[in-house]
Amino acid sequence: MKRSENEEQKQSEETTETEQSSRFESVVYYFDIFYRVVKALVILLIIILLVAGSLGAGTAVGYFASLVHGSEIPKREEMVSQIQDYTRKSSMYYADGSLISDVRSDLLRTPIPLDQVSDLLINAVVSTEDEYFFEHEGVVPKAVARALVQELSDSGATTGGSTLTQQLIKQQILSPEVTHERKANEILLAYHLENEIDKDQILEAYLNVSPFGRNNKGQNIAGVEEAAQGIFGVSASDVSLPQAAFIAGLPQRPIVFTPYTNYGQIKESHDLSISRQHEVLFRMYREGHITQEEYEEARAYDITQDFINQENMDYDDNTYVYDIALERSLEILSEHFMQAEEVTDEMLEENPELVEEYNERAKYALENQGYKVHTTVDKEIHDTLERVTAEYKDQLGAPRYYTYEDDEGETHEVEVPINTSGAMIDNRTGRVIGFIGGADYTTEQYNYAFKSNRSPGSVFKPLAVYGPALENDIITPATIIPDTPYEVPTWDSDVGDYVGHPITNATRITNEWMTAEKAITISQNIPAAKIFMEMKDDHVSEKYIRRMGISEAMIPSSEFDNASTALGGLTEGIPPVDLMSAFSTIGNNGVHADAYIIERIEDSNGETVYEHKHEETRVWGEDSNYLLVDMMRNIHVQGTARGTMDNLPFEADWISKTGTTQDRKDIWYAASTPRITFGTWIGYGNDNFRLGDDFGIHPSRRNRNFWAELMSAVYEVNPDIFGVGEEFPRPSSVTDESVIQATGMKSGTVETPGGSTFNFSGPTHTEVFKKDNIPGPTVYDFAIGATDEELAQFWGGRRPSEESEDEDESDNEESEDNNDSEEESEPEAEQDPQSEPEEEADSEPEPEEEENQEPEPESDDSSDEDTSDSEESEE
Repeated sequence: MKRSENEEQKQSEETTETEQSSRFESVVYYFDIFYRVVKALVILLIIILLVAGSLGAGTAVGYFASLVHGSEIPKREEMVSQIQDYTRKSSMYYADGSLISDVRSDLLRTPIPLDQVSDLLINAVVSTEDEYFFEHEGVVPKAVARALVQELSDSGATTGGSTLTQQLIKQQILSPEVTHERKANEILLAYHLENEIDKDQILEAYLNVSPFGRNNKGQNIAGVEEAAQGIFGVSASDVSLPQAAFIAGLPQRPIVFTPYTNYGQIKESHDLSISRQHEVLFRMYREGHITQEEYEEARAYDITQDFINQENMDYDDNTYVYDIALERSLEILSEHFMQAEEVTDEMLEENPELVEEYNERAKYALENQGYKVHTTVDKEIHDTLERVTAEYKDQLGAPRYYTYEDDEGETHEVEVPINTSGAMIDNRTGRVIGFIGGADYTTEQYNYAFKSNRSPGSVFKPLAVYGPALENDIITPATIIPDTPYEVPTWDSDVGDYVGHPITNATRITNEWMTAEKAITISQNIPAAKIFMEMKDDHVSEKYIRRMGISEAMIPSSEFDNASTALGGLTEGIPPVDLMSAFSTIGNNGVHADAYIIERIEDSNGETVYEHKHEETRVWGEDSNYLLVDMMRNIHVQGTARGTMDNLPFEADWISKTGTTQDRKDIWYAASTPRITFGTWIGYGNDNFRLGDDFGIHPSRRNRNFWAELMSAVYEVNPDIFGVGEEFPRPSSVTDESVIQATGMKSGTVETPGGSTFNFSGPTHTEVFKKDNIPGPTVYDFAIGATDEELAQFWGGRRPSEESEDEDESDNEESEDNNDSEEESEPEAEQDPQSEPEEEADSEPEPEEEENQEPEPESDDSSDEDTSDSEESEE
């Protein structure tokens, strides 16, 4: 090689080395920059995380502190006592604080020591509910954090964050609702409990108090011993591996996973509970408590073959007041738990089982967690009502009988005794002061006062007809309504069209042109139906009935298309408590307060979890109400209830109304003072039987005698309850005015349909009116429901004022004699205007001097003849 070539090669190699060195230096340079930037970013990120973490931790600590602020840590003795108190009783109280009864529980629990529980069952429970139980100090922070993240992220997954210790705290010390405050206190107390007692004590308590669903009698069970005995018929010490896994899976959703219904029947499907059992088995295998072979063998085992068969259970008798207080308390607590956990209607629709779960949860809480239920029931008054009912029930009516033939052809006779119910309501508050659930609790536990839907008959007239009509100025107390033949349109499916259906009275049609006040006094059906038909198209009555707390479930809107509704003829009917509650509107100056029986509920710590909130609804105006009150004062003086108040040892400003339904299936009497409303019902509760003139006394009279006996007895124990000496307040918007007796309006010029006019006047009487609805001069068509022919006949006997005054006076007196019969005349009955079977109309009983006469045959509701002491009827 030449020297020049060698030098060129060396120069080229040097150049290459220089370039490589330069590139390396560049890489090192840029890597150094990159490293410094990343380092700075990492340091910055760490700083940010530390600051954020500190702030977050500080915020979390502050929030936690705010949640537990004010919470008292119980002393060791108190905490241990609560944890090991397996049977904390709840109690129910009368209004004066005296005990109704401790809440009886069908929850079975047989506490056993830990050494009598199978290791298989202990391992199954710990593996499933708290795998770190023997390691943690009461709380697993990462589990709590995981549960919190799931909640904040609105994740559908819920792995839970509660240890066995926390669950025990929730069940025995705290309330069961899920709130941040309760959770924070649960965590605080869990740490505290772990410092006070050992793990075995905590585990033993948990195994003895936790709910495990139902047994083969349908009873709720708690504790592993009752679970083992009630499901498999073995002791907790002798369960097999598949049985232990099944039991351990139950506490998560005991009512869903339990193999039995509330009647002790074995459910048709066990897919969910078996799936849960398999999950428990896997966790036991994962934790090393069982081998793979044991796991697979237990998983393949058919656990359903171990379920023991259903057994019947005898229930202890309670009382009507106990039963209804328990029922309403359970409803309230279930709703309370759902509201606390923000359970929506949509959630309930998507998962109907939630309703049963919350109901069972409320039942468990009420029976086992020391609640105190305070009712509105006045013990003295309620006991008096029950005592008088027991003493008087045989005088209410004779029993009825029916026969039936069994499968073997043998005939049996069954006695059906007469029954009764009633309720006393505080007009202003709506509280149920006392009630009559039935004639004899030992014979029948069904609570007629709160649950029996019965047609109210003519008791409904002031509520559905006269009150709304007065409020809407359709009538005044002096308005004239002819008690003349009347038909209402009724749909006839055979004809395919509406046909005329006659309304009748309980006895006869008087053909009398009577005032609205007299029509309600003697409870005539025809005038009431005519007034109702003036309002029917706009469902005027329904608006007011709803304001009185009567829901569409009791009276569907469609029923207000029927004239029978005006007379109390309803498809389903209304329970006595709800009817008396509606009636109390009149006693409370036109304002309604819903009836209620639970005043408040307290938990075991004395905290109020529920308290009744007083709410009022103005139904109609004070002036309209006073007019109605004034009309109804006469019912027990000259009307269908006359003589009733003469049996009382005291006087008060009473209003009242009688009611009798079709074929005397139901007899009612309701009355109010300015303080209280009380009403009674008698009947057989069976539409196959009617009330007769047993013992020679009309059933309406028997019921009113019973009512008077009850009120006299109540007066002896609490005379202040009636407000003796108080009167219904007369508002300043009411005035007295004189109007013509024959027309209920003022004298003046009357224009006939033909266009001619004449002056009209006549004998007058004074009545009460609203100042803004004082009747004006008489008009030609002054009478509600009068036909053109009837009006022409009415006016045909009247002479123009140009004739002599003697003639005019004579004509008017004659008219009054013909059209305004004496108040002691026989009342008419009310009749169902519908095509369905008609209910009898209200008719007043005979005057007192005729009360004891031999009763005449009962009249058919379409009869035109008078009967002695005829019943009132309602539609």
